[in-house]
Amino acid sequence: MKHILIVEDSTTQTEYLRRIIEGDGYRVTTAADGESALGLIRDDPPDLVLSDIVMPGMDGYELCRRIKEMNTIPVFLVTQLFDPEDVIRGVACGADNFIIKPFDPAFILGRVREVFERGKEEEGDELSIIISDREYSITAAKKTILDILLSTYAIAVRKNADLEEARDELYGLNEQLQEKNEDLRAEIVQRERAEGALAEAHRKLTLLTSITRHGLLTQLSSIHESLEYAERVLDREPEAARDHLRTATGGIDRAIQTTRFTQEYQKIGESQPEWLRFTEILPEDTAGVAVDARVPGDLFLYLDPVGEKAVWAIITDAARRRAGKVTITYSGERDTGVITIEDDGIGIPLAGKDALFSYELGIGKAFSLFLAREALAITGIGLVETGDPRQGGRFEIRCPTGSIQHRSG
Repeated sequence: MKHILIVEDSTTQTEYLRRIIEGDGYRVTTAADGESALGLIRDDPPDLVLSDIVMPGMDGYELCRRIKEMNTIPVFLVTQLFDPEDVIRGVACGADNFIIKPFDPAFILGRVREVFERGKEEEGDELSIIISDREYSITAAKKTILDILLSTYAIAVRKNADLEEARDELYGLNEQLQEKNEDLRAEIVQRERAEGALAEAHRKLTLLTSITRHGLLTQLSSIHESLEYAERVLDREPEAARDHLRTATGGIDRAIQTTRFTQEYQKIGESQPEWLRFTEILPEDTAGVAVDARVPGDLFLYLDPVGEKAVWAIITDAARRRAGKVTITYSGERDTGVITIEDDGIGIPLAGKDALFSYELGIGKAFSLFLAREALAITGIGLVETGDPRQGGRFEIRCPTGSIQHRSG
C-alpha cells in the first residue's frame, strides 16, 4: 500500500484530501506545517507528499526544496495557480506536479497514479528562466516538465470550459432577470394605473356627491318655495302665481339637466380603457366647422370609451365661439406626444380659461369640456387651453408615456 503524506494547515482541507486519497486505497498521514512534515518524513518516509504552498512558518516551496535535498520523494504542491510564476517557482524547487484548488477528485487521483506509474527519473540539464525580473534554475527531467506543462494546460482548458459554461449560465440568468424585470415593470405600471383609477373614482364620487347635495337640493328647495308661494297667492294674485309656477318649471328643467349631467359623468371610468385610432374618433358632425386634421394615421390613444367624445366637445366649443375652421396637428417624442386643436373663432379671455372646464358650465350641454377633460384624465391624458385671447382657441391634448403609441393595426 502506497503511503502519502498530506501537509496542510487547514483541518477542513486536510480531511477532504484524506477522504479522496484513502478512498482510492492509499495510506495517509498528515502534518499541519513544514517542520512537522520533515520530522514525519525522517521517521516514516512516504511515497508521495502533497503540500499546501501557503502555510505559517515554512511555505510549500521551501518544504519541497528541503525534501528534495533529503531524498527523491515526489512532491505535489497544492495551489490555485493564479500566476505562471507559481508553476515556474514550483518546478525550480523540485515539485513533480500540482494539485489545483478547488479540488477535483478525479484530477488528484489521476496525477497520483501517473507519478507512481512513471517511477523515478534522472534530473535533466540545468535550465535558467527569468520571470518578473527573477531568475529560476530548473533541473527537473524533461518528462516531468512536460507532464507539468500538459497538466497545467489541461487545467487551463478545463477552467476555461467551466468559465464559458458559467458565462452561458450567467447570460441565461441575465435574460431571465430581464424578463422578470419587464414583468415587474409591467406589473408596477398596472398597479399604478389601478391606484390612479381608484383615486379618480374617489374624486368622481366626491364631486357627484357635491353636485347632488348642493346642486339638486338647492334647485329642489327653490322649486318647493316657488310652488308654496304660488299656492298662497293663487286666488288673489293669479298672475304672480303663474310667474312662480314658471320659475318652478324652470327649476325642474335645471334639475333634470343636472341629473342627466351626473348620469353622463358617472359613465366615465365604468368601462376598461382601450386603444383607439385617433383618426377614427374624429366626429362626423362638426357643427358646420371645417376640420383640417394633420395627424398620422398610425396614431393610437389609450382612452376611456367616453373619452372619444373629447374632440367633438372641443370642436363644438369652437362652433359656439363662431369658428369657421379647426386645424388639428400632432407633435411627439418617442412614447409621448401632444395633439393641438386650433380654431379661428373668438378668443378665450385669460380670466375665463379655468372656468371653461368647470362642471357648472357643463350642465345642460350634451358633452361639455368638463366631461372631456375628466374622461381623458382616466388614462393620464391632460387637456388644457393655451390660446392667445386675440387669436381664437388653442387646445392641447397632452399624452404621457403609456397613453400613446404608433402601430399599423
